[in-house]
Amino acid sequence: MPTSEATRARRGTIALYIASAVLAVVGVALLLGGTGGGHRSATGAVSGTAGPSSEGGRGPAAPKTTASAPVAGPSVSSAPAAPKPLPAPMQEAARAFTVAWASHDARPGHDSSYDEASRRAAAYAADQLADDLRTRTSGTSGRQQWLRWKKGQVQVTASVQRVALPDGAPAPTGDSGFARVHYQVTEQPATGPSVTSEQHVALKLRRGSDGTWRVVGLPNA
Repeated sequence: MPTSEATRARRGTIALYIASAVLAVVGVALLLGGTGGGHRSATGAVSGTAGPSSEGGRGPAAPKTTASAPVAGPSVSSAPAAPKPLPAPMQEAARAFTVAWASHDARPGHDSSYDEASRRAAAYAADQLADDLRTRTSGTSGRQQWLRWKKGQVQVTASVQRVALPDGAPAPTGDSGFARVHYQVTEQPATGPSVTSEQHVALKLRRGSDGTWRVVGLPNA
């Protein structure tokens, strides 16, 4: 029976080869299956951290940035400081000079010319300004104005509204200083309505040896 034994041996060898091949295929399939599952699991793990899971849990929340409110500093007032008032004797001298200098009376029996006002104002002035006011002669515009007032018999009255330190002027000292006089001028003719205007003049004042304040200059006049 040598032929039958050889045949069975060959058949056994073939079966062994086939079994080995099947095991190899199964092993490769298992290996590939494990690798694919691991990749999906890793992907699932990454996805799970990015958003909520199927069980309703949430991954780590992204940090929230909150704009901080500005810290309020101490309030600073932008209003300019009120100017210091001028000394009362200085204000009185400035008022008296302005009323005399800006008032005219063209009614019959009163002023004889436009320059009468300058003569009256000289009593409240000193130094060279006082001399100029006493000897001043009106120019063309002053003479024409006087003729119009005389024709209408106009009385011009000046009333002071306030006296203050001019912008940019230094503070007054005990003997000298500057003042800006704001005043109202009313022109009242013999017939007809009156006319009112707002005006101002800058003055330089000095206190004399007798302690009296007088105007010694008309800056920008």
